[in-house]
Amino acid sequence: MKIFLAFSFRQEDKSLVNYVEQLLASQYVHIITGERLGGEQLTPAVQARIDQAHVLVGLLTRRDQKIGSGWTTHQWVLDEIAYARAQKKRVIALIEDGVDVGGMYQSHEHIVFKRDNLLDALFILSEHIGQWKNEFGRTIKVQILPESLAKKVGIGTSTVLCKHRLCYQGKYTEWCTVTPVMEPGGTFIYVEGVQDEHLVQILVKDNSTIWQSPATSQWMSVKLSRGGAD
Repeated sequence: MKIFLAFSFRQEDKSLVNYVEQLLASQYVHIITGERLGGEQLTPAVQARIDQAHVLVGLLTRRDQKIGSGWTTHQWVLDEIAYARAQKKRVIALIEDGVDVGGMYQSHEHIVFKRDNLLDALFILSEHIGQWKNEFGRTIKVQILPESLAKKVGIGTSTVLCKHRLCYQGKYTEWCTVTPVMEPGGTFIYVEGVQDEHLVQILVKDNSTIWQSPATSQWMSVKLSRGGAD
């Protein structure tokens, strides 16, 4: 699962960002940020990174104190959240105590935190990540065989089309076009959203010839025999 982390680049927020990044890393998710792109605006490059993600986690920290009470937050983080919402992405905001967001978030879309007591907020975020991972499934790596076909598929000619679909209890998902990757050891495709109970089916169309696998278990079978060391 891929998570885009939206945050302020200010020095005073660095330790908070580090804590959240450590939590995400411990959950074995792929973290995407806009940090290396520079600037504080929603550029097409940042939009492209958000498009790659399944979920956006936004850190809405204090910026400027408002007249009377409350604090503003960072506009570019709000813009990244708004863009992700428009793309129908899952979004959750970690909102620092005192930040005024004007009721923009439903109860299931935000977590309020205090800097001197982050543990509760991080625990809630961890629970959300577990739920998302179950929902979105895993990414598995599938090798294409036979080798003669794999080489042709890996070259990526315009005449070759590769697709995959999932099967559960005799019901199939729609075919999804995928780009094969030629790597050391063979040609592979990466199938996302796989649950434990899913079977995987691959189809390759080469001009008028169609190659198709049966719906296959993702788990490896091992044949044992008697004998061996005590």
